[in-house]
Amino acid sequence: MIMESLRILIAHSNQNTLTTINNAVSTLGHTVIDAVETGEALIKCSESFRPDLVISGVKMPDLDGIRALTLIGSETPVPGIIVTPKSDLELVETAALDHIMAWLVEPIRTVDLAPAILLVHRRAQEFAELRKENHDLRMALVDRKTIEQAKGILMKSAGLDEGDAFKRLQKMASRKRIRLIEMAQAVIHAEDAIDLK
Repeated sequence: MIMESLRILIAHSNQNTLTTINNAVSTLGHTVIDAVETGEALIKCSESFRPDLVISGVKMPDLDGIRALTLIGSETPVPGIIVTPKSDLELVETAALDHIMAWLVEPIRTVDLAPAILLVHRRAQEFAELRKENHDLRMALVDRKTIEQAKGILMKSAGLDEGDAFKRLQKMASRKRIRLIEMAQAVIHAEDAIDLK
């Protein structure tokens, strides 16, 4: 299945495994933005290059891959694939973190890596869309409260019922060629300014 080329950061303490992953990622048509051997280097490179995806081993000299991905994810979520020997599989399974979306047991094969990258990339896109929807919903609720507050001000100051207050707000916004929420904010600010006098 064809997918877009991703910018991938790789981390593993074993040079041979690092080379194998690097070659596999390149063969699949993705760009390896760096290949590092420590958890600290993984964090620094992730902050500098903002990869689309991270592939990391578990055990590294300074900081394990799971901890590094957790620290990276606390700032800016980056989807991750953990590469682990069979002996550490239980550790990875219990991590159960949102940004660790897949794991592969060593030795790594290109044929296993391709679907894992595709799956993780798609899941990351779905998560990003959900985060955006949640943000949009929160903003819609805030906007609605602001509009309700502005309607209340118009009802009180102009002696209007709720429906007429809303129509008045719409007309005012239309006349000034601004969005309804901006007009509502202006009404609230105007009342605040009057209250301060």
